[in-house]
Amino acid sequence: MGAKQGTAQIASPASILLPDRMTLVAFLAFVIVTGGASVAIRFTFAELPPFWSGAARFICGGLFFWIWALIGKIPLPRGRALLGAVLFGVLSMGLSFTLIYWGLVKTPASLYQTIVALVPLMTLFFAFFHGLEPFRMRGLLGALLTVVGIAIAMGGSQVAGLSPPHILAIICGAACFAEAGVVAKLFPHGHPITTNAVAMTVGAFILGLASILAGEKAVIPSSVTTWTAFAYLVIFVTIINFLLYLFVLERWTATGVSYAFVLFPLVTILLASWLAKEHITWQFLLGGTVGVLGVWIGALLPSKESP
Repeated sequence: MGAKQGTAQIASPASILLPDRMTLVAFLAFVIVTGGASVAIRFTFAELPPFWSGAARFICGGLFFWIWALIGKIPLPRGRALLGAVLFGVLSMGLSFTLIYWGLVKTPASLYQTIVALVPLMTLFFAFFHGLEPFRMRGLLGALLTVVGIAIAMGGSQVAGLSPPHILAIICGAACFAEAGVVAKLFPHGHPITTNAVAMTVGAFILGLASILAGEKAVIPSSVTTWTAFAYLVIFVTIINFLLYLFVLERWTATGVSYAFVLFPLVTILLASWLAKEHITWQFLLGGTVGVLGVWIGALLPSKESP
């Protein structure tokens, strides 16, 4: 994902009512596209080394936003805004996807998306550590439920060669996503187009460096399946999804948009079962449900507290 909401917002039950029809359609499209991202990433691994796959994706996405900024004569962020854009790129695109792409080599897409649903919950804790938000016991309860849910899901994920280090890498990648959202609140904001251009350039550099250090080759795909998956990641996940996110965020609350993290795993499980032929057990579904419930209670349940 490209942009993050810059100010904390605690919603009341009334503020998370469904938006207008066009916004709701855009929100559902955003959920469906994002839910298919991890499945597409695993398809690219058939030909592309993981770090090179991520670097190539952000090179293409970054180039698009640089061209957009040039044609639109959009000014670059400066000073602390530039530093914030660089840090955002390091955390949300560089470190996070370096860990996630490596983790996805041996982790099913359905389990990956269940783990990444932790992001809103992690954000609560990181915001507390940075002094942005008070600590809430409900967040701790949600975290415990989510950990239990992931443990159940891992036990029900019948995939050969399931690797705890790779799962840990995905958890750390999710933590980078969460920290990126908090860091974005600590710095002034530049224009979202140039901010993403900078962030994707930083992300591509880090992933490219990881690819070189890992001894990967800059492979060009030869199969239609790999090209289709890669094009989906660049065009839909990296570019169109960013525009959908901005469209929805302008017309709905940040809390309402954050409900997407609860829906992502449901879409991924369906697509992974259909397209990637991942075997989904009842134990996995139970664990995913408990994990999503933990995120709901800890991070997304409407609060009666004052903002």
